[in-house]
Amino acid sequence: MRTAWEQFQQGEESAGVRPEILTSWRRSQLSGVDPEHVDLPWQQPAVDTRFARSAIPVLTRLADLLVGTGTGLVITDSGGRVLWRCVSDRALRRELDEMAIVEGFSFGEEHAGTNGLGTSLESRRVTTVRGGEHFKAPFHRFTCVAAPVTHPLTRRVVGGVNITCRAADANDRLQPALLALAREVQQALLHAAGNRERALFDAFLQHARATTPVITLGPEVLIKNDAAAGIDVDHHRLWQRVLDAAEQGGPLHIPELDARTAQLKTIAEGSRISGAVLVLDQHKHRPSAAATAQQRVAAAVGRLLCEPGAVVVRGAAGTGKQYVLTDRLIAAGHPYDVLDCATATFRELPAGVRRAADTGRALVLTHLQALSPEHADALTTALTGPPAPVLGTITAERADDTAHLTRLLDALEATVLELPPLQLRGDELDQLVTAVTPAGIRWSERATAALHEHTWPGNIAELKLAVRTAAASATGSVIGLEHLPGSVRAAAGDRRLSLLEQAEADVITEVLAASGGNKAAAARRLGLSRPTLYAKLRAYRI
Repeated sequence: MRTAWEQFQQGEESAGVRPEILTSWRRSQLSGVDPEHVDLPWQQPAVDTRFARSAIPVLTRLADLLVGTGTGLVITDSGGRVLWRCVSDRALRRELDEMAIVEGFSFGEEHAGTNGLGTSLESRRVTTVRGGEHFKAPFHRFTCVAAPVTHPLTRRVVGGVNITCRAADANDRLQPALLALAREVQQALLHAAGNRERALFDAFLQHARATTPVITLGPEVLIKNDAAAGIDVDHHRLWQRVLDAAEQGGPLHIPELDARTAQLKTIAEGSRISGAVLVLDQHKHRPSAAATAQQRVAAAVGRLLCEPGAVVVRGAAGTGKQYVLTDRLIAAGHPYDVLDCATATFRELPAGVRRAADTGRALVLTHLQALSPEHADALTTALTGPPAPVLGTITAERADDTAHLTRLLDALEATVLELPPLQLRGDELDQLVTAVTPAGIRWSERATAALHEHTWPGNIAELKLAVRTAAASATGSVIGLEHLPGSVRAAAGDRRLSLLEQAEADVITEVLAASGGNKAAAARRLGLSRPTLYAKLRAYRI
C-alpha cells in the first residue's frame, strides 16, 4: 500500500488499491488535502445535541471493555467533527493526541482526506481504512473502522462511531463490534424520541411488513418499508401534498411516487395532523391531469394549421417555441423548411420563401423579432398569398412588438400564441426531465428538489444543459445533488439566493472547475481563505 500511495501522489494509479479507497483518494486530492501533514481545523464541539446525549452514555458504558485491547472509541457529528473519545491505553492515547483525534477536530474528507471517520460519512456506509490506505501519511500507522449513524425515524445521518487501533493490531472482529455499537446508539435515539415521533414509528410498524410500498411521514420524519426503499421522494413537497389532501380524503395522487396513487391515513394530535401513512398502489399508473402549457399551445398550433393565416409562437429564449411548431408539423406529416431571420441575408429571405412555395413545404421563420424594417417589408411582399403554411417564433421578454413586425404579422393574418417561461410551468418539469434523462438513470430526492427550486432563467435550454451535465457527471445510475451545475445546486438551500449570491455561486463554480476541483487553488484564485471558501461551498451547496 505504501508503494501504491506514493505512486498516486506522483500522479499514477495502482490497480491494487480497493476501488472505494481510490475514489476517496481522488476526492481528497481534488479538495486540496495536504497528504504529508495533519493540519486539521478545530472548533468547539456541540455536545448538547440529541445524538450526542444518546450516543455518549452508550459508549461510556462500554468503555471498561476496552481496557487492554489497544483500541479507542470515537464519536463524531454528521460533519466528521470529534465529539467524544475514549482510549484506555496511555501510549495509544498519546499517539492519537499527536494525530489530532481529539474533541473538536474535524475529520471530514475535505480536511483529513481518506480516513474511517470522514469516508464513512461521505459514502454513507461502514468503512474500514487500513494503514497505508489513509490519504495523510501520518495516519498510516492506524486502522480505523467507522459507521454512520442514521436516526431510526428520520433516516438522516446524525453522526458517526469509530473504532481506532494501531494498524498491526487490526482484526476481523472490529467491524461486527462497531455495527453492534451503532445499533445500540440507534436504539438510544429511538428511546429518546418524543411522543409524536413514537406515534409515527408505531404507525409505521403496523404496515412495515406489507408487500406494497408504505411511506410514513411527518414534518421532520420520513420512513419507508423495504418495498418503498427504491422510491425517491421530496419530503417537504410530499408532506405539503398530504396536508392539502387531508381535508378531501380518498386516494392521494402523487406523481413523484413512481407515478402511483396512495391511500392516505392521517395521524392526529388533537385537532392537528401530526403525520400520515401512505399505502401505495401496487401498479404504476398516471392519473389524469390538466393539460400543460406546452400541450395547450401545441394543440392550438395543430388546429390552426388547418386554417388560413400564419401561426406564431412568442416567448422567452429557450422556452421550446420552435420545438412546438416542428413537432406539430411532423405529427401532421407535413415537410418543412426552417429559416432563421436573425442570420438570413436580404436575398436569402425571399429566396427561402420562393423555395418553400415551389415545393409546397411549410416554412418556419424563427426569430422574427430580429428583422429590420427593410427585411420585414421584403418578407411581407414575398409572403403574399403563400400556398403552404407559414409558422414563426418571436423571442421576446415582453409582449410588445415593433411597428414593422406588427405590419408583417397583420399581413400574414397571424395568430400569436404565448408560451410561458419554464418558471411558470412547474407542472411540466418532471416530464421534461424524464424526457431528456438517459435511460436507466434516476434522480435522487435532493437533486429533484433542487430542480424544482431553481427558477430556470434559461428555460428548457438551460434545463437540458443541466440534465446533460448531471448525467455526464454521475458515476452510477443515480444523479445526486452534487452532480448538478452550481447555480442549480445553490437553489437547494433553505432559502432562495439573491441575484448577487447566485452570481457569486456561479463564479465560484467556474473557478473551481477551472482549478480542476482543487479547492486550495480555487481559494487562491478567488482571493479567499480556505475556510471562507468552504463556508461558501456549504452555503451555496456547491
